[in-house]
Amino acid sequence: MSEWVEGLSFAQRQRLQFIEATLLWEGSVRRRDVCEVFQVTPNHLTRDIKRYRNHNHEALEYDVETRAYRRGKRFRPVFASGSPEEYLALLQAYTVSRSTTVIPALGHVVTAEVLPQPAGHIDPAVLKEVIRAMRDGTGIAVTYQSLSEGSPSKRTLWPHTLVYTGDRWHARAYDDKREDFRDFVLARITRTEQTSTVAPRSIREDHLWQESVTVEIVPASGLSPSQREVVAREYGMKHVKGGYAWKTELRKCLVPYFLHRYRLDARESTRRGVAHKVTQRIMLRDATLADRYTFKDV
Repeated sequence: MSEWVEGLSFAQRQRLQFIEATLLWEGSVRRRDVCEVFQVTPNHLTRDIKRYRNHNHEALEYDVETRAYRRGKRFRPVFASGSPEEYLALLQAYTVSRSTTVIPALGHVVTAEVLPQPAGHIDPAVLKEVIRAMRDGTGIAVTYQSLSEGSPSKRTLWPHTLVYTGDRWHARAYDDKREDFRDFVLARITRTEQTSTVAPRSIREDHLWQESVTVEIVPASGLSPSQREVVAREYGMKHVKGGYAWKTELRKCLVPYFLHRYRLDARESTRRGVAHKVTQRIMLRDATLADRYTFKDV
């Protein structure tokens, strides 16, 4: 099987991946749909399917009435993963960007809608310089507008990692102004200039990056047993002694972002209690994490 797969061209793999993905999630696939997506002739596709069936006996069954292929008795995907999480992530990416690069893994695209997100602008030149600095291990002189200061400041950064927090990208970098490792939102960098200086401290000295903490999320205590079960399924929690839990290891510098994203930080808890009652779905097993890792600045 591996030799057969390795002998396929990239285009052939994409077409067969599309066929498998459509079969997985919809149960059938029409030749016409594949031809239209990949702009190939029916004869071209026939050769792909014939080769596929030669190596996967009884994987496909042709339904004459609907003129479509259906999953056969021995259908086992070779190219498609069958992961719901992957499928939905790709569907989200396609719905937002309309990029055709994800179509082979999606199969036939179903109708979907995604809530709009702010289209934050990152200067391409800034991103290129940050990536160059990470690759070369050198610094980058920047003009940075922090929200804790009224005016932009000039500083030299030595970035080592790009981080996405769910709503924006930032660079984890050593900062000559603070003489420490900090997070810098890419969209807040307005100017860049190359430097050839090597970082004063290595990534190994970024202790909040190197050290981790275990964060354990459980269903909120106010939920009914059936509500706790559905929340556990929604968040992929494991069954543990006394209920359900989602346990994850996080770098210490990323814990505040995680708590804020899932409304588990101390400020959010206070806002809930004072402003209005909100049905809480999840909570921290160790409530002290919120006090220890909530962002200190507003």
